[in-house]
Amino acid sequence: MPEIITVIVPCYNCAASLPKALDSLAAQTVAGLTVLAIDDGSTDATLSVLQTYHKTHPSLSMRILSKPNEGIAETRNFGLDHVQTPYFGFLDSDDYADPEMFNDLYNALQSRKAQIAVSDFYWTRTNGETIQKDGPYQPGADMMTHLFAVLWNKLFDTAFVRNSGVRFPKGYRYEDACFLYCLTMHVQRLAFTEKPYVHYVQHAGSITHTNNDQVKNMVHVFTVILDYYRQQKRFTAYKEALEYITIRFFLGNNLYRAAQIDDRIDRRRTIGMGWNLLQTQFPDWHANSYLRTEKGLKNRIFRMMNAHTIYLFAELFHLAGKIKRQEES
Repeated sequence: MPEIITVIVPCYNCAASLPKALDSLAAQTVAGLTVLAIDDGSTDATLSVLQTYHKTHPSLSMRILSKPNEGIAETRNFGLDHVQTPYFGFLDSDDYADPEMFNDLYNALQSRKAQIAVSDFYWTRTNGETIQKDGPYQPGADMMTHLFAVLWNKLFDTAFVRNSGVRFPKGYRYEDACFLYCLTMHVQRLAFTEKPYVHYVQHAGSITHTNNDQVKNMVHVFTVILDYYRQQKRFTAYKEALEYITIRFFLGNNLYRAAQIDDRIDRRRTIGMGWNLLQTQFPDWHANSYLRTEKGLKNRIFRMMNAHTIYLFAELFHLAGKIKRQEES
């Protein structure tokens, strides 16, 4: 059976969690799957774990590449450059996937002749799991405003991604959001399994839960996204959707993460960076059609935000985060 799907596994100091992730890929039911594991200059036993696993699991098609440490975005670009199959996906080293995941994604993609196939996933916490829906949505603005901006619950057509020219932003985190939102304008066909497979493990050491002060990177990432739409002359067509995701990130997820920064001055400075970007890029954001029509508590809170209340909400989020961490310790 020729190889048809590459699963890119970025690896950095993940020796403890890596075997479970690899076990879940070895158990995949789809034929023609290969694993591309990339050691990003780890300082622990990650590379040794990869080499040992490769030797002891000869039935799993696997390539191991090692490079100097450059960060997650460049590791994903490096992986994309080394894909040799028609389709590819990702799995992060601290997560794991159910056996039928890539089989179902591949079948969905083939049946719809899609460029991206999307699945739901599990939030996996120490006290249980909950299912996160991702779709269905239509290509275009509907995709931009409703997709869950993570990579590892999706299967991509390799030629489509390469022809788009979209890359991960070198040196910055939130690379998945940047990649997917820039890719959105190119997507014409989507497929959905509407089932969860990936177990997105939540713990203090997860990639997305370290160094809360790195939320500053989101300001740069959104500047890249907005500049890209202007360069491609698609900004006007996507303005409402771009405005809404900027609102949602800087008054929602990013605000909550920034609120967890312990140093109060740094916390307020970081929040101010996001607020200033929103105000500068979209000064009339309160009139956004999605903000005014989409239902839910978050949108009601967003509509209450101004230059003063944003810091009040941040202090409440900071207190809530502190209580949550105390309960979990």
